[in-house]
Amino acid sequence: MGRVLLAIWFVLFSAIASLNAQDISLFQQFNGRFDYVAIGNTMNIAENGPSGPCTIATTSSADLNLSADQTIAAAYLYWAGSGTGDFNITINDIPITAERTFSDALDANRVFFAAFSDITDIVTTLGNDTYTISNFDLNSVIAPYCPTGTNFGGWAISIIYQDDTLPLNQLNVYDGLQSVPTFLSITLDNLNVLDNENAKIGFIAWEGDQSLAVNEQLSINGNVISNPPLNPANNAFNGTNSFTGATNLYNMDIDVYNIQNNITIGDT
Repeated sequence: MGRVLLAIWFVLFSAIASLNAQDISLFQQFNGRFDYVAIGNTMNIAENGPSGPCTIATTSSADLNLSADQTIAAAYLYWAGSGTGDFNITINDIPITAERTFSDALDANRVFFAAFSDITDIVTTLGNDTYTISNFDLNSVIAPYCPTGTNFGGWAISIIYQDDTLPLNQLNVYDGLQSVPTFLSITLDNLNVLDNENAKIGFIAWEGDQSLAVNEQLSINGNVISNPPLNPANNAFNGTNSFTGATNLYNMDIDVYNIQNNITIGDT
């Protein structure tokens, strides 16, 4: 059995500890011939910062292109941003209401949110298409965040698909919302590593900065991993998308890493 990891990490990057958070934990597990792809986009019109524009888009789009032998098993929409939350948005003019919500706070004036909706039926119906998120408006709440460069908004869809040409594997979806002060350790449990060939880990992270390479490292079992040139070892969270090669995903990341050399058969 092959080993595939999918970690939906809602991670906020900050220099101080958070006041509250929801620990990242297992949300869903798939066993069989599965893999995944993630699409999404930022609402930031430029990388945030004290000298950047204090405005944010209310709509953005991304394309889904699955092959004919890839059958959708699940599609999970996540969106996040500054403030206490915008939990009613639209996708391709279809109203979406958050089914689960997450929150975190760096201090009394800087609160952040994330939201989830299972849109499997929508993506199964629309299939390969341009997916447009709209009515996601944070302009009225970001002003207090702009001076410290913590204003952001973005969204992503994680599409888990079945493909009979794939080897047997296990695919785990983890989610939560945790801030990263100087160090954060996350234990990913409920694994059954019978074969580490082509094992991978992917994540969605918020509020990373391409211009701030402050030794933001991602480690698996104590080993620093990287994916150059998109994700150098000292700046893992830098506004990039591993699936498209985009480098302008301002203040969010949709990234994936091969970790077959970083996990061991028998890991749980």
